[in-house]
Order: sequence, then structure tokens, then C-alpha cells
Amino acid sequence: MATRDELYAKFGITAEAAQLFETELGTLLLCARGLESGWHVVPDRERGWDLLRDIDRSTLGGLLSKLKRHVELDDDLSARFASALSARNRLNHGFYERHDFKIQTDEGRDKMMAELEALHDELFGAWRLASAMTSLATEVIKREGAITK
Repeated sequence: MATRDELYAKFGITAEAAQLFETELGTLLLCARGLESGWHVVPDRERGWDLLRDIDRSTLGGLLSKLKRHVELDDDLSARFASALSARNRLNHGFYERHDFKIQTDEGRDKMMAELEALHDELFGAWRLASAMTSLATEVIKREGAITK
């Protein structure tokens, strides 16, 4: 039987996973655009800051759309990221409203907790995939930067 405090804590942990995923997509987009533009070889501070400001103003859906223009994602990965976007939207846009008065009963809180567990798993898995991609891009940047020096 989940308590309200446990439910609120799980909501926060799930929201953290969503933010990690969003931040990682932004970092991956910054890496991809930097590689395309050769900023790892010849830095362009002004364009880099412009891109970072654009990334910071973007929604998660917007980041995903921009990323797809610069990084080739296979169908499975694209579907996983789209599913994570949907999970984040279900979390942030009406989770408590959808569950209405369920929070008032043990059974209702358990149903809410089960949904939060599923959302967290989806978001955390997507973050781990995006993080692995960013790590690979970072290695390319380091390697190519070292070659040109």
C-alpha cells in the first residue's frame, strides 16, 4: 500500500528521469551540430551559444524533431524516443487530474504508483539510450579533435 508521501516521491523521481532524458537529447543535438559544423576543430562560440539558447527554449518534442534532422535514428530507437515523449506528456500533463480521487484510497494510490513505475521505466530507459549515444558522439569529438591538433 503506497502512502501519499511515497507517491509524491515516485512522481518526483519519475520527473527527474524525464528531465535527464530531455537534457541528454539537448546534449546529443549540441554534439551532432558541433560535429557537422566542425566546432570541435575550429570553435565558433557565437553559433554555439545561439544553438544552446535554441535548445534551452525547445520543448522535448521539438528537441526530438530537431535531433532527427541531424542524427539518423533507426525505427526502433525513434519509436522508443517517441514513446518516452508520450510518457513524459502523460506524467506532466494531467497525471493527477486523470487519477482524480484515487489518491484518497490505498487501492487508488497503488494504481497510481504502478503507472508511475511504468512511466519511470520508459523514461529512464530512453535516457540511458540517449546517454550512450552522447558518449559515443563525445568519443568521436575527442578522437577527431586530437587528430587535427
